[in-house]
Order: sequence, then C-alpha cells, then structure tokens
Amino acid sequence: MEYDFDIRLEGTTLYINLGYELMTKNSPVLQEEIKKYQGQDIKKIVYDATNLVFISSSGIRVINYAFQKLGNSPKIEFVNCAKKIYEVLDMIGITNIISFVEDESKKGHAGDANPELRGRLDKLNQQQLDYFAANNDVVMYQMRLGKEEE
Repeated sequence: MEYDFDIRLEGTTLYINLGYELMTKNSPVLQEEIKKYQGQDIKKIVYDATNLVFISSSGIRVINYAFQKLGNSPKIEFVNCAKKIYEVLDMIGITNIISFVEDESKKGHAGDANPELRGRLDKLNQQQLDYFAANNDVVMYQMRLGKEEE
C-alpha cells in the first residue's frame, strides 16, 4: 500500500516528504515511522508540503505528536505550504510552532497548473474543513492541553 510520504534522517534533522494527503489512511503509519526516531535528539523536522493539498485532523495530530515526542520541542518547518493548508493550521492555532519556508526550486502546489483538479480539490477541502470544524473541537482542545489521543 502506498502511504504517500517518505522520511529520512540527516544528522539531527528529520525530513518528511508529504504526498497529496495527510489523513486517516496514512497518518497512523507516519506516526509509527516517527516513533522510530524517538530518543535520537531530533532538533528540526522539515515537512516538504509542496504536493500537500489536504490535511485532516489525524494529520494534524501527527504534526503535534512529532513536536511533543521528538527531541526537546524540535523546530518545525513547512516547505511550500499551500495557502489552504496554512489556513487550517492557523485556524487551530499551531502556526506559532511552525516556520513556513518557500523553496523556489520546486514547482507550485498540486493543482495549480490544472484548473479542473484545483476545482475538485477546493471543493474537497471545503467539505473537509466544514467536517473538521463540526467534529473536532474535542481533539483540538486536547491538543492544546497537551493530552494524547487515547
């Protein structure tokens, strides 16, 4: 099964190349992969979000998990984060722990060159944002209190 991400460690920096989605089908596997790096004094986590067009609450939990469990609150960096993904992260209040970097050497975000795909992704994102807002207040409350999901 394709999990839509890859991960590598270089020194004290963990690089996570995200695919199109970070959601229920792949975020638990990513979290298990991240667990393998506990105790290795990770100082920085770089998420390459160039292709990321959708993130669900389970994806956000993985980002929070990595911040809490790897090293001593490692620096988190998102490379080429799409505006809609940034808006989701900002809406839940975690942009204060993330640095956002643009890498000009990489092409634009998925769907930028394809208006039909962009329209489908925008509709999906809005549906998911509505669902997220309606169903995840408890998850976000727990994350802000630093509690883990049971």
